[in-house]
Amino acid sequence: MPSPIRIAVIDPYPIFRKGIVCAIARCADFHLVAEGETTADAFSALQNYAPDILTIDSNAVADSVEDLQRICQRGSNCKVVILTGVDDALSVSNALAIGVRGYILKGVAGLELIAALKAIHAGQPFVTAELASRLLMDAKGGPLLPVRSPELHAALSSREQQVLAHISKGRTNREIAEELGVTVKTIKYYLTQVFKKLKVANRIQAIQVSQKLNCR
Repeated sequence: MPSPIRIAVIDPYPIFRKGIVCAIARCADFHLVAEGETTADAFSALQNYAPDILTIDSNAVADSVEDLQRICQRGSNCKVVILTGVDDALSVSNALAIGVRGYILKGVAGLELIAALKAIHAGQPFVTAELASRLLMDAKGGPLLPVRSPELHAALSSREQQVLAHISKGRTNREIAEELGVTVKTIKYYLTQVFKKLKVANRIQAIQVSQKLNCR
């Protein structure tokens, strides 16, 4: 029998946290190892309980995006999932760009939450369907990004194209570095070059440009 998936739940709102914990408790494939309210609780859970997945409400880190990034970096073997009521596309884009592996709205049903967490644990990035659609459309109904010319993609070196392919699969810098046999610092350098050449600001925009060019 495979070991249960170890889950930590961080949510500043007790009634929501209890609901999440109860949903997890009903699934034999999950084991709750920690719960808390604050960023400090998140760091403590990562250090002391080594969860496979840490869910956190974005309001727990509302004062510092850097804290969320530190949580993602500190939990290199843990998949960080935003479970929140904040439903704007910019928040989703920013979260995914710094290493969050899933963005789920609190309106999700218990069984849907379980299915999403299992998918994330299996290595599949997950975004609530409604939010995923918004990532592809701006407020006017048009694309978030203009279509770029194929020459931009061709300007990438073979290694940069490899890195772009890996981030399109939702892999972290550490995972890409291990796959390519280089350091995380080297991957960060390649990403900087990819963003610069594709004229984008983050991973999500780079993926969108790549997908558009591949479909042309």
